[in-house]
Amino acid sequence: MVRVKICGLMTEDDVKAAVFAGADSLGFVTEYPVSVPWNIARERAQTLVASVPPFVTTTAVVGGPVEEMVSIALKVRPHFLQLHGDETVEEIQAVCKALAGTGIKVIKALRIKAETGEALFHVADPAKACQILEQSGVSGIVVDSVTESRPAGTGVPLDWESLRRVSEKLSLPLVLAGGLNPENVRVAIETVKPFGVDVISGIERKPGVKDPQLIQEFVNAAKACI
Repeated sequence: MVRVKICGLMTEDDVKAAVFAGADSLGFVTEYPVSVPWNIARERAQTLVASVPPFVTTTAVVGGPVEEMVSIALKVRPHFLQLHGDETVEEIQAVCKALAGTGIKVIKALRIKAETGEALFHVADPAKACQILEQSGVSGIVVDSVTESRPAGTGVPLDWESLRRVSEKLSLPLVLAGGLNPENVRVAIETVKPFGVDVISGIERKPGVKDPQLIQEFVNAAKACI
């Protein structure tokens, strides 16, 4: 069964709604260096992460200098640190090395331009970029869409057929993000066959405000896939 991550949580009520709906993982955008509706301070993220019950994992979504990302991870203490910027392979490896032995695993978001299908990486081909990331020390890869106006949470789906071919060749878990919502997540899963799905704007009433009913509908739709 596909795993479901609900991202961009900012309040205790958000956490409760996601847990009640049956989400496998909760995401907290923590001191992201670009203005987005879901940004919270590391102290706030630490409090929310500590409130998550057993058997539900947590992810801090970050960007910026290596030292800052590592510092956030050590303060927040999530299960996973998701690098969601334009990190180089060397920077990714540095974060992995710094967190080795802490119990915090690193996952990397490969952001793909919605307009062109090119990866924001030193290799523009998503399949080749994923092959390189497989050797960087990360535990998983998130593929997400990016537009000129927003670095994440775009609401714009990627080309699922091309990502299916990427997923088939990938040895690491692939998590699909970008433009998912309760109406399209089942088709996305059936097409790409990812390890998990990640949603942020597709379950909101307005930017930054989660809708418990949409969260439940999203989880139900995703979990209905076998």
